[in-house]
Amino acid sequence: MAKNKYDNYSKEQLIAKLKQLEKKQRFGLVWEDKPEDIADQCERELPVLVEDKSKEIISDPKKPTHFIFEGDNYHTLYTLNFTHKKKIDVIYIDPPYNTGNKKEWLYNDHWIDENDRFRHSKWLSFMSKRLRLAKNLLKDGASIFISIGDDEVANLKLLCDKIFGANNFITLISRISKTASNKGKYFAPSCDYVLLYTKNAESLKKDSFSKEVNSDLYRKDDNDGLGMYRDDVALYQSSLDTRPNQRYYIECPDGSLVIPPGNVFPDTKEDACFVLPKSNDDKVWRWSYPTYLQQKDLLVFKESKRSPLLNEVGKQARYNIYTKSYLNERQKKGVKPRNFLIGKEFLNRKGTDHIKKMGIKFNYSKPTALIDDLIISTNTNKNAVILDFFAGSGTTGEVVIELNKKDKGNRQFILCTNNENNICEEVTYPRMKAIINGYGKKKGIPANIKYYKTDFVPFALTDNDKRTLVAKSTELLCIAESTFEVVQQNIKKLDYAIFKNVTKQTAIIYDEDCIEKCCTELNKTKSKHKTIIYVFSYDHTYEEDDFENLKIDFVVKPIPEAIINVYRKISKLKNK
Repeated sequence: MAKNKYDNYSKEQLIAKLKQLEKKQRFGLVWEDKPEDIADQCERELPVLVEDKSKEIISDPKKPTHFIFEGDNYHTLYTLNFTHKKKIDVIYIDPPYNTGNKKEWLYNDHWIDENDRFRHSKWLSFMSKRLRLAKNLLKDGASIFISIGDDEVANLKLLCDKIFGANNFITLISRISKTASNKGKYFAPSCDYVLLYTKNAESLKKDSFSKEVNSDLYRKDDNDGLGMYRDDVALYQSSLDTRPNQRYYIECPDGSLVIPPGNVFPDTKEDACFVLPKSNDDKVWRWSYPTYLQQKDLLVFKESKRSPLLNEVGKQARYNIYTKSYLNERQKKGVKPRNFLIGKEFLNRKGTDHIKKMGIKFNYSKPTALIDDLIISTNTNKNAVILDFFAGSGTTGEVVIELNKKDKGNRQFILCTNNENNICEEVTYPRMKAIINGYGKKKGIPANIKYYKTDFVPFALTDNDKRTLVAKSTELLCIAESTFEVVQQNIKKLDYAIFKNVTKQTAIIYDEDCIEKCCTELNKTKSKHKTIIYVFSYDHTYEEDDFENLKIDFVVKPIPEAIINVYRKISKLKNK
């Protein structure tokens, strides 16, 4: 056996070597983890959801049901790990920026400000716990967008590299404001950021991120079978840099030749003859010389008294030249989104002014254009599930409803927010209600919302604790299966209940003595769809013989073990 180089080390030498290794610096993020009361609570009690029926809105039963969860987002993420594990397509969050400003965010019931020497460690502890839970919810290839400012952008990048994997980092988007204030200590603050990560970048396709093409711009059709096109983008654009093979003559319909502004001209006055630019004063076309030869048929010549082009004698040309762009081709190729956002529509002020029109006062609402742009860039389908667990004023919810209206989609949103300063009851929910019912002269958009609050039950150790958990799990199970229409339920006597949607039904048997009774009722439904049966069991098993008379397609899952197993895994995750 080969000798290890440490075989001859004494005990003292080995201890010294270990100390030396411990001192070695590692690349990555290190912080002092700070315990959080809210997270520790889940070691003693398990979070569940209780519906507030008074806030339910059903305006079109055929449309998807959206959710608002009122409670600390650590607790709601706990429940979502049971109901929505690997079901989320897009996450957008706008967490505290940890600027050090007073009353920006609470940790263990204390406001964190710039005088707290552990404020960065507390923020990282706070974010780490929540991002680990959020990661479990994402499908492969799904996206998470995180808005952040200067104070924590570097720390957040390293934290996300650790949680999601550096290979799953997509980009850092800058949101730029041209109307920056002059409040900065040394530089005027003029941008913040959005970090974008994905779950398993290996599953992404070339077109996984692309911006939606605005079809309203494609208004012309030559009835040649090529479809709608636009021709309002000039072939010459003054912002282009000098390029050697992009300065050449183009022949116009009247036989004249045109070229971009400049001081040098081709020696031969013929179509496609080119000249090398000598300086930045010699402008060029957008297309290279070979592209022009291949795609001349896409040029559109428009007479203009303000043409920036020159003719063959160096005078202002009669024509300006534009290019045809066909909608179907543009949609096939997609448009790569930029990693910066600039424009008035992306300013926070736009978000604040927007919700004022609904009679809602809230100073920190994100603009709808920001979240709309991010969601569209993910190129997800029209049935995407979109989560925002720092929902604030509910901008994400409004964007999802508007997108569904625009393209007749069935996207679903999940908004999670606590009720600090009554934000959930007085801002988030009223805003969703205003969007659905209409406000001012704005017509409402039909949608459905269910509103839940977090509650707690003892950690299931005793048989009585298990019964308590099962008794309070109805909402969790219905959300997990998306079955809300009541088929059979006796609220006074908690024996069993049956719920359904258009594709399946869910049965919850709270008392194992009621199995036969529930099976009889299930046979009456004559359901052609699969039925999920949750049955109470002390020992986490069930007798198959109890369900042998069922004449429908079904699957049985013992409870509360189905819930407890998920919560146990989360508890282990917290300590990693």
